[in-house]
Amino acid sequence: MQEFRIFTEGPGDVKFISDYVEEHFGIALNNSHFDVLKSWCGYKEADQMKTEILQNRDNGRETIIILDADSDFITRQSEVLADFLSYNVPIHLFLFPNNAQTGTIENLLCEIAVEQSILRCFEQYETCIAGHESPVIKSKVFAYLDAILPSVNKRNNKNDLIQEANRNYRNTAHWNLHHEYLQPLHGFLSPFFTEPT
Repeated sequence: MQEFRIFTEGPGDVKFISDYVEEHFGIALNNSHFDVLKSWCGYKEADQMKTEILQNRDNGRETIIILDADSDFITRQSEVLADFLSYNVPIHLFLFPNNAQTGTIENLLCEIAVEQSILRCFEQYETCIAGHESPVIKSKVFAYLDAILPSVNKRNNKNDLIQEANRNYRNTAHWNLHHEYLQPLHGFLSPFFTEPT
């Protein structure tokens, strides 16, 4: 396995990536494999984060950046690549949801959710409130988990399984980590977790 560090937006992304890698490659990642940027542009705002990225390069480790594409895939991709080129740091960049479209990790999660009927209910709610402020897509994922998790796992505190950093994406009753929608992510991560033949 190559030496690398993954820079991503938040603890929820860390949890999803960790669960995905363990499911597909049998490798348990820990905090030493990640740096949390706190936002897509966290590497610009925090001198300490930029220092971490430069140290990662200087130590000969691969720099993996996994962010949300948000509202414009092409613009986000171009900006991040240009920024790291200006830092003279070669990177491997993946943008959620599928490294080709606008969106976020939550768009990806909606695609791989097992109970699609619950998400369709939420879409009816979105239609019902047309003309008002639309809920953010995070609300859709929270509503999904709120509907399927037992009440013992939802106590309105930081340890709830509904919280991004606590979710179990390997729970096959809730998520399908083998969904074809995840093929781009698998292709992106494979070189870092499989031995060359």
